[in-house]
This record gives sequence, structure tokens and C-alpha cells, in this order.
Amino acid sequence: MTKTFFAAIAVCLALAPAAGADPFKVRVDQTVTLKLNQPANSVVIGNATVADVAVHDARTLLVTGKAFGSTNLTVLDRAGNTIYTSQLEVGGEDDAGLTIVRSGGTYSYSCVDKCRPTPMVGDAPAHFSDVMTTVTGKQSTAKGSN
Repeated sequence: MTKTFFAAIAVCLALAPAAGADPFKVRVDQTVTLKLNQPANSVVIGNATVADVAVHDARTLLVTGKAFGSTNLTVLDRAGNTIYTSQLEVGGEDDAGLTIVRSGGTYSYSCVDKCRPTPMVGDAPAHFSDVMTTVTGKQSTAKGSN
């Protein structure tokens, strides 16, 4: 019985994340692949407004940043044991992003080849709305041509 107890403790310690482990990081509107050592049965995101997760297969998760903030990600096996847990931080744009604060409003741009307006949470409402109208119009046109 003592051997079983110590074996159970060893398994729990092996599955638990290291104290002070680095958080899992992803950018807004980007997806990062997370490979698991064991098959997952259940996946839980603490705040689905901040991030989303898609299960590709039992050992591969796709984590997408939806909004700035932090939450947690927990993965359980078939027996309900935690096989992965981490703080999940969703952060800012890449190096090609530009944010201008002007007249009390925020305006976001993507500057990959040249700077173009891009909708970001927190932008001035009129700027965000104008950019979204352009984006959705372009998407509608593309869908209509198929």
C-alpha cells in the first residue's frame, strides 16, 4: 500500500506544472499549436472571450487569441486527471503593427508592406466601424465570386 501511495504522489507531481512556469502566450487573432504528451478528453478555457481552443486530434490543440487579457487553459484525460494546465496570456500585435493615439481615439494599422488600417479591440468606434465595413464588404465580394 505504501508503494501505491508513493507511486500516486510521483504521478501527480509529474503531471503538475512547475511552480512559476512560464505562461502559454498567443497574440490576438493568431493561432498557436499545443502538442500534448497524453491524449486529451476535455479541454477548458477559463474565459472564452480571451481565447478559444480547437481540438485537432487527441494530442494536438490549436489555441487562438481572441482579445487582450489572461485566462487559464486546463486539459483533462479520460479519467478526469489534469494532464496540462497553464496561465494563458493573449497579447499585442507583432512588430509590423502601429497604434496611433490621436484626439482621444486609438487607431490601429498593420504595416507589413505598407501601413493599412486594421480593426483592433479598443480602437476609436468610427475607425473600427469603417475598417470592419471594408473588411466585411471584401469578404462578401469574395464569397460571391465562388
